[in-house]
Amino acid sequence: MKKAIYLCVAFTALLALGFNAANAQGGVAINAAGAPPDNSAVLDVSSSSKGLLMPRITTAQRNAIASPAKGLFIYNTDCDVVNFNAGTPSSPNWVTMNSSNALTAGVTISASPVGAVCAGTSVTFTATPANGITSPTYQWQVNGANVGTNSTTYTNSNLNTGDIVTCILSTSQNCVTGSPATSNALAITVNPAPSTPGSITGNTTVCENSTGNIYSISPVAGATSYNWTVPGGASIASGDGNTSITVSFGTGSGNITVAAVNSCGTSGASTQAITVTLIPSTPGTISGNSGVCPNATGQVYTINAVSGATSYNWSLPPGAGITVNSDTTITVTFGNSPTGNVAVSASNNCGTSGQSNLSISQPGICPPMTLSYTGSMQVFTVPAGVTSLTIEAWGAQGGSTAGENGTGNWIGGLGADIKGTFSVTPGQTLNVLVGGVGTNFSGGSCTTGGGGGSWVVNSGSLLLVAGGGGGAFNCNYYGGVNGGPGQAGNNGGSGISAPAASGPYPGGTGGNGGQSCYGGGGGGWLSNGANYCGGGTPGLAYPGAATNGGGYGGGGGTYGGCCAGSAGGGGYSGGSGGTSDGSAGGGGGSYNNGTNQTNTAGVQTGNGKVTFTW
Repeated sequence: MKKAIYLCVAFTALLALGFNAANAQGGVAINAAGAPPDNSAVLDVSSSSKGLLMPRITTAQRNAIASPAKGLFIYNTDCDVVNFNAGTPSSPNWVTMNSSNALTAGVTISASPVGAVCAGTSVTFTATPANGITSPTYQWQVNGANVGTNSTTYTNSNLNTGDIVTCILSTSQNCVTGSPATSNALAITVNPAPSTPGSITGNTTVCENSTGNIYSISPVAGATSYNWTVPGGASIASGDGNTSITVSFGTGSGNITVAAVNSCGTSGASTQAITVTLIPSTPGTISGNSGVCPNATGQVYTINAVSGATSYNWSLPPGAGITVNSDTTITVTFGNSPTGNVAVSASNNCGTSGQSNLSISQPGICPPMTLSYTGSMQVFTVPAGVTSLTIEAWGAQGGSTAGENGTGNWIGGLGADIKGTFSVTPGQTLNVLVGGVGTNFSGGSCTTGGGGGSWVVNSGSLLLVAGGGGGAFNCNYYGGVNGGPGQAGNNGGSGISAPAASGPYPGGTGGNGGQSCYGGGGGGWLSNGANYCGGGTPGLAYPGAATNGGGYGGGGGTYGGCCAGSAGGGGYSGGSGGTSDGSAGGGGGSYNNGTNQTNTAGVQTGNGKVTFTW
């Protein structure tokens, strides 16, 4: 009944508008021609000059419809669009049919700085709403997790490569579709600073001022250049900024370092310690004798060790040779002409120093130095650098005689040869007394004087004495006999008897003079020789001489006249004087306070002598 009333009202209204309505099997047609409705339509409205009006309400009114039917249409006057409920009465979903008139929610984001960034860089993201959306809300996300605040910007300095940043825009603005809307996704690329380079290859020990030294590392991922440093005084000749450099060194040791660099920073440094080996400095003063005698041996030259030296180069004057070489000390034997330089330089694998030189020349005194008989005391001064002397002394020969009336020929005793080695100091002075030969007699005077001893004394201390020989004896009655030799031992010699003579007197002992009769006894170190018979003049104690033909140095004098006694030789202990009844004088005793002794009796003819060797 209600349906009929509604249709009637509608039909009447349409007629009033100038339309004809026709009913056809459940459908209603509204048109001016009265045509039936289309079979597929429940309501078929047709006009060429008028339209169809549906309910015109606001969004609020639409939302206030209680349980709107699914498919319900309204015209939204707020948005000027047609909405229909695509949902259910209990859960409406109003869909806009003419969406060109509606706003669509949207948002895009951008980053500053753009592109890849360095670790720790602060990146700011900015959201820009689309389509004129006003008063939106924002939710930022990193890798789908909510971050940040409701803001158009979001800043982060702890991003990692592969992080995804998005922003969700929401709005309650009328006539907007697609809310909430998700922005474009920005993928993050973070470039790290390069890692510390690996070990540096190259020589760790180099020579001073060397060039062309190459040092290198393996390339570091992500590095665009390399910062190298070298020790003070060194410089990079080529390759700075690359993985390999060539270095010229000075004299300073230190470290070579390298760090890798890119736009995101500088790595830690790799370090290699470098030791610069210096060429040795010139050696200091050479110690040793600069005054060298020909053929000198055992000459020692030395220098202080030179820092960094591994060997030493010695050179010598022509004819010299090294007998012992212990680097900083050498022992040298010189030739006949020791003139030139002893020189030395220091070397190592980096080079050789300059030379240190010691000029060598021949001194005024060279061994062996021999002092001959002068009839007076002489002085020997120990040369510079000499600490050991070998002294050899020869006593003088006793006087010789021809036989009475020119017959026979008898020889005075030969002097002793005494040799020893002594410790001395340079500049030390030694008193030297060289023995003189005893007087020879011939013709009517047949007896002779004793030979003097040769002495070497150091400030009152006796070093060496070589005894002189006794005088010879000859006369027709007793015959003749040679004089006694200078003795190798300390005691003076006894007289020497002729074939027909009586026994002689003994020589002195313990440094005392010899006994005598007629010919004088030889003088000793401590006392004069004796003269028991009032004959020849006795020899005097060191450094005395006798008259009447006694040799200088303690030799006894003769008595005089044919068949008188001959004299004893001088020495440490004097020799016995000869007798008038047929005995010659005894030789003087000797003394040796040295080491490496050689003591020989009866070898020296004529005057004595003393030789020094060092």
